[in-house]
Amino acid sequence: MPLNTSVITQRLARVPSIQKDNEAQNIINGATNIELRNIDAEGVLRLYEALAMLPPRIFSSNDRAALTKLRANTQFQPISNNLDLAINLIKKSKPSPHFTQLTPRLIARIYSAENRRLSILERFSIDGSTIGRGQLGQPAYMDVINPSGFKNDFETYINRVFIPELLKSEFTTHQHYWDFITYKTKIQPSYNNVYKNFKLEDFIVTAYLAIRIRAAEKASRSTMDTVRVAVALYHGMRGMVVSAQKTVGDDINWSPVEAELKRQGHTDAVDYVNEVVK
Repeated sequence: MPLNTSVITQRLARVPSIQKDNEAQNIINGATNIELRNIDAEGVLRLYEALAMLPPRIFSSNDRAALTKLRANTQFQPISNNLDLAINLIKKSKPSPHFTQLTPRLIARIYSAENRRLSILERFSIDGSTIGRGQLGQPAYMDVINPSGFKNDFETYINRVFIPELLKSEFTTHQHYWDFITYKTKIQPSYNNVYKNFKLEDFIVTAYLAIRIRAAEKASRSTMDTVRVAVALYHGMRGMVVSAQKTVGDDINWSPVEAELKRQGHTDAVDYVNEVVK
């Protein structure tokens, strides 16, 4: 029978807790590299738990050897660029022709533009309703982790980024990302518990901007103007943008709206958009 999560679950369930690490060793050592590569996240987590987390927690040389083999052959290999991963997952999940502009450089420019506009209090970590390098708040976070947003992609991202970290050693410093009863990804309900981890924040910022891009799409609006409007809305400019659109009688093109915003004195808001979208 091919090795899969169901087989792993059954084999580990048949032995006492004190012997589960030995059975995990047997499973890993008896598997081919291809079989190990095909094990999904739950199966990998079950094996790791048996080797490194279940009592009595004595991590033997045999446990270490089995973990080394699992780590070398699992599909969950270290990610060299987590922003690239986030963008690729988002583009695949909800494709848009305007996502050509959704790049690591765009996200970096958001971080830079937000950093330049931090207040003195914010620079001393006395935050308002928005926090982190991307200056997002709980409502934006909820939009991202909603099932209609990018919840499933966030779960995939967490597995792809943090399972390799988990498998580095027996010191289980990353186990809080999963529920080891259901073996499912654990998503924190509060953004306050997320944004300080830059890898998690990268996904949330990217996904929220993607939501704003999709919301800014109009049949006759260019890609660059779509992204400009999206960045303006990301920055909390909805009220002033809608007002400027009504004044100029144009809710498609950015140029007349930009001119009206400047006329109204919102020069820094316009500068923000131009700093981010290039």
